[in-house]
Formats: sequence, C-alpha cells, structure tokens
Amino acid sequence: MVFRYPSFSDDGFAPERSGRESMEAAVTQALASAYDVDASQIDVTTLGSYVILSGIVRSPFERLRAEEIAGDIAGEDYVRSRLLHRSS
Repeated sequence: MVFRYPSFSDDGFAPERSGRESMEAAVTQALASAYDVDASQIDVTTLGSYVILSGIVRSPFERLRAEEIAGDIAGEDYVRSRLLHRSS
C-alpha cells in the first residue's frame, strides 16, 4: 500500500503548517498500518521538506522498513532517520 502526499498545484499556495501536519499524519498512519513494523515507539516530525523518524525499533529490518515506508510518502531523499535498534 502506498500513500501519496497531496499536491497543492492548483493555485501554487500550500499552507505550510497544514502541509507539515498532513505529512506527519500520513507517515504516522502508514507506519501504524504496517504489519511488519512496531511503530509504537517511533515519532514522526518534519523539518522543512524533511521527515524525521526518531525512536526505538526492535531490529535493523524494522529500521529499514520504517525508512522505506516514510520514503514512499515523502520521497526517498527527504527522510532522515534517528531510529535506534534495541535488542531484546
């Protein structure tokens, strides 16, 4: 499943605050919906055009998968990860 960030090309105006909030919400929802990622300890924030993932994941695979999901929405080059892997 791929979520796309909405386009505001109709008049060239995109309210920055609502754009950031909708981007954060879209990535958060996609992470929560993923069956192979425990997103309960992942925080999603934005800084300019970038989506920042921070928190704790259970495995290196989960980290890569969370980055992939965020990249599908925001664009691969616009994801910065601060996710830490904590082993059991």
